[in-house]
Amino acid sequence: MSENTRRSLIDALYELISEGKKVSIKSVADRAGLSHSIIYNRYPDLKCIIKDEQVKQTEQLKRDSDIAELEKLKIKLSSATRKNKKLEQEKSTDFPSLLAHIQQVYSMYDQLAEEHVEALNRLREIK
Repeated sequence: MSENTRRSLIDALYELISEGKKVSIKSVADRAGLSHSIIYNRYPDLKCIIKDEQVKQTEQLKRDSDIAELEKLKIKLSSATRKNKKLEQEKSTDFPSLLAHIQQVYSMYDQLAEEHVEALNRLREIK
């Protein structure tokens, strides 16, 4: 019976792993239809194997999470790069028109300043 129990526990462990389910001493014992205390009391080597598998699962979850986060960051970077290129294009096309507008404003200012001086001179002549 001891070998059958061990085989049941090992089979339960591999089933949980292959199904992608969370592995724990309790989940393995439940799957095998046994008490979790049997693993602690009679199969300390299986306890170590289960604990190792838990560590592997935790590491895999961390890797998966890191990969997902990297993918999100890649998407954000790509979006920011596209926006930056668009802004650079707008800047390069807007600068000449902005410069032309500034030149027009200065030209109007110069003309108004000239007219102002002429008006002041006429006022002085009238007095």
